[in-house]
Amino acid sequence: LTTMTRVRDATAYLRDRTIDGMNAGAQLWTLMRDITLPPELALPQVHGKVAWIVRAIWEEHVGWFRYESTTELYDVPPSSVWPDVVDLVGGTGPLTERAASHVNAGRPLQALHLTDMILAHAPADPDALGVKRQALERLLAASGRENHSEVQWLEQEIENS
Repeated sequence: LTTMTRVRDATAYLRDRTIDGMNAGAQLWTLMRDITLPPELALPQVHGKVAWIVRAIWEEHVGWFRYESTTELYDVPPSSVWPDVVDLVGGTGPLTERAASHVNAGRPLQALHLTDMILAHAPADPDALGVKRQALERLLAASGRENHSEVQWLEQEIENS
């Protein structure tokens, strides 16, 4: 196959698998994780990733409303209650400890969800920044450094944490 034919066929394949999953009621996050290209359609993922394309297809077809929460209809983001969570658990310490346990268990994305919450409440928290850096370094190592956009984003985030 020529490169352009392979790109066309890979795009059609991803679109079809994504729409099949949507029609089956699969969640966006599941489709992002599970849809892959077959070997005969494999392309280098230098600037984009299959999971990102799946998400773009999902959002192009479904739009901004994911049917996950009534709050999606309004202009108050989930982050608006992050300070409440920090206060309820007794400050940033318990959340930082939990984030660190996620990093140590090989779950850097869960750790980043928590450090986002902590750093929105206390942007200069050195412990949370350290855990965030560890999580980002794990993601960078796991990336295989194949995708330039992802690598540059992660390196910049590491530098800023």
